[in-house]
Amino acid sequence: MAINVINYGNQNLIDLRNDTVTTSTLLEGATAHDRTGTVISGTVSFVTYYTGSGNPPSNWKNGDIFLKE
Repeated sequence: MAINVINYGNQNLIDLRNDTVTTSTLLEGATAHDRTGTVISGTVSFVTYYTGSGNPPSNWKNGDIFLKE
């Protein structure tokens, strides 16, 4: 069960109801809680640009760009 508000007496300790984080605004590999209190994982990834005169590196990911000199 997700919890998005925690109160202690009359004091509001945590309130996630106005949070704006979503899976599409959180970096890939990062985790957070959305406004409902549900744990989410980020899906945003960055493109890496590689340059060189040989072949592209073997560790590049789908979407990376290789610019041959």
